[in-house]
Amino acid sequence: MSEESDDRMKATVASLDALLGIEEEPKEELPASSKNEEQEEPRVAVELAISDDVLKQIAAMEAGRKRKGQPSGGRSTEEIEKELRGSMANIVEQAKKLAENADKKGGEQALQGEFENLLSLLKPDSVLSKEDIQKLKDEVFGQTTFWVTETRTVFESVDTGGLLVRGNLRAPREKVFDEVADGVKRIFGDKYEVLMIEDPEAEEEDPRGGPRIAFQILPAEAAQPNPTAAWQILVAGVLLILTVGSATQLGLTANVSKLPKETIEWLAKPSELGADQLPPGLVGWDPLPYFLSALPITASVLLLQLVHDVMHRVTAAQKKIKLGPSLFIPNGQIGSFGAITPFKSLVRSRRDLFDVSFSGPAAAALASLALFGYGLLLSAGGDVPKEALVPVPAQLFQGSLLLGSTAKLVLGDGLARSVNVLIHPFLIGGWCGMVSTAFNLLPVGALDGGRMMQAAFGRNALAISSFFVYVGLGLGFLGSSLALPFGLYVLICQRNAEKYVQDAVTPAGERRQGLAVAAFLLALLVLLPMAPDVADSVGVGAQSMFL
Repeated sequence: MSEESDDRMKATVASLDALLGIEEEPKEELPASSKNEEQEEPRVAVELAISDDVLKQIAAMEAGRKRKGQPSGGRSTEEIEKELRGSMANIVEQAKKLAENADKKGGEQALQGEFENLLSLLKPDSVLSKEDIQKLKDEVFGQTTFWVTETRTVFESVDTGGLLVRGNLRAPREKVFDEVADGVKRIFGDKYEVLMIEDPEAEEEDPRGGPRIAFQILPAEAAQPNPTAAWQILVAGVLLILTVGSATQLGLTANVSKLPKETIEWLAKPSELGADQLPPGLVGWDPLPYFLSALPITASVLLLQLVHDVMHRVTAAQKKIKLGPSLFIPNGQIGSFGAITPFKSLVRSRRDLFDVSFSGPAAAALASLALFGYGLLLSAGGDVPKEALVPVPAQLFQGSLLLGSTAKLVLGDGLARSVNVLIHPFLIGGWCGMVSTAFNLLPVGALDGGRMMQAAFGRNALAISSFFVYVGLGLGFLGSSLALPFGLYVLICQRNAEKYVQDAVTPAGERRQGLAVAAFLLALLVLLPMAPDVADSVGVGAQSMFL
């Protein structure tokens, strides 16, 4: 046996120490006269040092793979535990023989075989059979599409894994993806899904330009988003009711001036708010006109949220993408922060991801700006009865650089002379709708703006933009008093990038990149507050224009 083989055998035996409790007995000190004589091989005491609890836990994890979407061969926990115990006992036996047997090479091979058997028990079963893998190589990939250099089973998490296919592109990546996806569909039907990803081990870019790619073949049930559960529908219904309530609260708060004068004065005294008595002025008072006055604002806010959500669903239906129930997020200041609209099927490309994400806020922004402009014209026209207008502090218009500046250009004379200004409810509804849309256009996480940034420029760009958005929200630069609650909402519910995209490599195109940048700039103009000196200059300029 060669010296290299002997060293390898010793290293193999030494690696058993921690796992199996192999201990070498100490050598007896020999007389000096006999030190140069031939020595016996040291005897090895081997014992199984793994507790029953550890074996049972390993066996339970293996059996649990079937419940998590990975095959486990239909074996029970007891059967797997028995196999593990038997395999480890064989390793111990082979280790004893290796220590005592003169045939080192044969003993080493037998021990290596037992180790491989143990690893095969602990290693997750492949989700693709050898026959399916061979079909992929022979009938899907090839010299004209993607030349395969390596295939291996990968498990990225407890419940997601598949076959990673590495190689070299032989055609434009978008064309190759379509051919591979169509080929897998033709041969295997709905059994597998195809993802095209950036090669996680590539050290250089593709000669054709852009990152090197790899394909991941997944079982359909592991690749698809989880189906809609009954509790999600229930939560969506509860949140919708709460959003209607918050929009109603917004309308009632905006029209609080329509309450009896005695009631308003009583509400202005915090020390009396806890009194167990009916507020003064409400005896014999008819509340119906007051509640009716809240309808324009309430209806405007809800209608704009509906426009946003419907356009998402219309575009998704055109792209054959399934969406889950919308989870509306109520907010007392603007009615709603928008909605969480999860994907319930794979998105084929980054273009489709962009189109679905862009359509909702684009439609809501146009509708909000139209409603805002109409309300602004009604506020400045003087033809609307005073009772139909709502008094708001003039300082409110400093909350948005774009909307405040626009309002001051039209209402500059009135804003310059008054602490409060009378405006139409449609202006408030359009303002709230535009602020909600701007928040959702921020390029962070799984918001519409985040999905658009990911689709247009990739995940790395989204990570950078998310960092600066979090800084802006944390410091209150974006959205003023709404920055903190919205930032917490994003961190809790929407911080993760979208992952259900089949072709995650091919960019969405220059036109969509331009739209993503324009959407982000619009969000900044709406959410950035107007500095006091700017507000004053705009007010003076507006007065000079109308004089």
